[in-house]
Amino acid sequence: MTTLLPNTNAQTISIIPRSYIVASNLTLKIVEDGTKKNQTLSNQTSSLSSNGNFLNMSCAFSILAEDGNYSFEIKQGSTLIYRGKAYASSQVDYTTSHTLNQGKYNEFDSETTEQKYIVVWVKI
Repeated sequence: MTTLLPNTNAQTISIIPRSYIVASNLTLKIVEDGTKKNQTLSNQTSSLSSNGNFLNMSCAFSILAEDGNYSFEIKQGSTLIYRGKAYASSQVDYTTSHTLNQGKYNEFDSETTEQKYIVVWVKI
């Protein structure tokens, strides 16, 4: 999954494509999950990373929202180069784990004696 910043500045996307094509006629289509709001970027240019393992593209998006989930495709004409998922977050501290459900659920400790479970066993 690719992490993007939720702003309109140019960002570099590094991918491992189906085929390594360095080109200047690529199309990137990004779609927000749920709302289907989309944006298409045409005439995108790709370049190989310094070690040759990744394909880099510089893209500026206008539809990214904080905590948004997206799917995107990169094509050259009708040939699919890459399909992937992206998550928009302004968190830049990569040493801290980030979850989509932070603070929405209570995590219980198995050592707590306050927890009680009722087990119902039905014999048929």
